[in-house]
Amino acid sequence: MFKARNIVLGLVSAIAMMAGASAQAGSMPFMPRGEGVGAPMGFADLCRRDADACGAPADQLAFLGGAVSLTATSSVGAPSQHHFEAVAPTASAVEDGANLIAVEVIKAWTPAAVEDFVAAGQLRPSAVAVAAAPAAAATKSDNLAWTTRTDREQVKLLNQVNQLVNRTVKKATDLELYGQPEYWSLPRQVNGKLYGDCEDYALEKRRQLIAAGVPETALSMAVAFTARGESHAVLMVSLESGDWVLDNLTPWATPWEDLNYRWVERQIPGTALWTTIA
Repeated sequence: MFKARNIVLGLVSAIAMMAGASAQAGSMPFMPRGEGVGAPMGFADLCRRDADACGAPADQLAFLGGAVSLTATSSVGAPSQHHFEAVAPTASAVEDGANLIAVEVIKAWTPAAVEDFVAAGQLRPSAVAVAAAPAAAATKSDNLAWTTRTDREQVKLLNQVNQLVNRTVKKATDLELYGQPEYWSLPRQVNGKLYGDCEDYALEKRRQLIAAGVPETALSMAVAFTARGESHAVLMVSLESGDWVLDNLTPWATPWEDLNYRWVERQIPGTALWTTIA
């Protein structure tokens, strides 16, 4: 098992060096890659459940078998205390002297129904033009249109999608939504509103950008620790000017090196493979 895991991580490192050599060229606008590392646990689980949201080729899912990072991305950026029927608490009474203390016990709940997960574009398809077309409708001509945009036009689109998703999705933890400490998914609809934590925001932004014609090869997930010490997931977008971050903690697309984060690992765009940050 140990030998097989080393082989997988060795392959990840080799692919990472080939993928990033020309883009990095020692330039700090691009995030420098390190060695191959296991994908976050939540990402690996997502790829097995929902290949479209994951975005990794089916023939690479085997790489997720023995190399998984236990880093959990639970950041919502603010205290979040919601009550959802899907995670229904039960009350048990515990006697403490003369007093009865009500103790909430959250039921273990495992999402099973596909229809339970509704993406923002499907909930409000007319909310913004870039979200009107399904992700699968992105064509080669759409990608060409993206590449012919100026850098300023590209950043403008990133800001539009980042702000739309940040406004539309409400903050809620995986424990509140699913009764689990870690669960990557598109935002979840509860009582007509969308909820999610950091990686859910990032996955929805990825879905909407692909629908707008941004090539998957420009998009990747990344994990970092914020200045507050929270483990946090964001969407990375690679432009000619460098790597930009779409974050639920800020309305603006931001160059990666301008954020006061301690970067942990990053997906190789369009693959199931991850690397550390050098």
